[in-house]
Amino acid sequence: MSLDRKSNTPLYLQLKNLIIEKIRNGELKPGSFMQTEDELCREYGISRYPVRQALGELVDEGYLQRTRGKGTIVNPELPTQKRETKKQVLGLVLTNLIHDFPADILSGFEKEARKRGYLTVACCSEGDPEEELRCIDMIAELEASGLVVFPCNESRISDRLDSLREKNIYLGIIDRNPGLNEVDYTGSDNIGGAYTAVRHLAMHGFYNVVFVSDMSNVSSVNERMEGYIKAVGDFGLNPLTHISINEDLTKYYHYKHRFFIEKIKDELSELKKSLPVGIFAINDGVALHCMEVLKSEGLVIGKDIGIIGFDNIPEGKNSDVQLTTVAQNGLLLGQTAADIAISKIEGKTAQVYRSIIPTQLIIRSSCGEGM
Repeated sequence: MSLDRKSNTPLYLQLKNLIIEKIRNGELKPGSFMQTEDELCREYGISRYPVRQALGELVDEGYLQRTRGKGTIVNPELPTQKRETKKQVLGLVLTNLIHDFPADILSGFEKEARKRGYLTVACCSEGDPEEELRCIDMIAELEASGLVVFPCNESRISDRLDSLREKNIYLGIIDRNPGLNEVDYTGSDNIGGAYTAVRHLAMHGFYNVVFVSDMSNVSSVNERMEGYIKAVGDFGLNPLTHISINEDLTKYYHYKHRFFIEKIKDELSELKKSLPVGIFAINDGVALHCMEVLKSEGLVIGKDIGIIGFDNIPEGKNSDVQLTTVAQNGLLLGQTAADIAISKIEGKTAQVYRSIIPTQLIIRSSCGEGM
């Protein structure tokens, strides 16, 4: 038997049902050892996450038992009550799982949901508004108790508000707020993170400052701009210019930003006339490619140019000049969003939440470390 990748049923749920069927028809006998996670990954051609989720739920529901130092076995006793228990489903729609941040959100969300007795179904929109709606519809068809959405740019979540209410399905928003004030929101402190970054530039003598951003119109980008402007005013800095890339970079992964940075190469080169200059970039991908351009101009990063990004992607730490950046706590974001969702579903609270999770400045050699 194989898994159907074209089905709307998540892969982990297909695998879980397949294992249950093997137990019921006697192919997997009580007390026998299950295949390892690696063996299941190879047999069904899927990643470790859906395998781990399927096995975890089968343990929770009494089909399997984990034995310390030996492995996972089919439960010698399969209580009917446990086997037929139906857990509530909680959905999570993300834009992608390419980077650590959304993956951390998923991990924190799933951990909190499982602790509270809920199953997690995750779906990725790949930044496509139409695909985002399809993900929402798929989760709703699974009779989920609720879902939380990481909106893509140009999100059309509002198109589903009425239908979700009619089905009594909870809706929450994470990371970006598309202006749905009546919906619970969990996000990072983008304003505070940007403010702290610009203050750090000022503390290290970079009084001429530049903000490098794109043309996206999502709340997280606008909030970082707000924090930058506030810090510039509070610390009496000289904002040389706002370099704006004429493109919405939220549509692209960080490794594709290089192409768009080339379009502002001349503007970056002009900064040589005003050294030293501090740069606050909208994200790490933009910051890293700006560093490449500036180094090619013979400028010393950390001395002539101080530069700070946002997101704390692994490439920033692994760069030859390690990038100072603002880190978001994806795990806590996911846990908080799931906690709020479940509390609402179970009727423990009726208030509308706006939960802001603190960020952390990670100091490295592009500004501050070793200066």
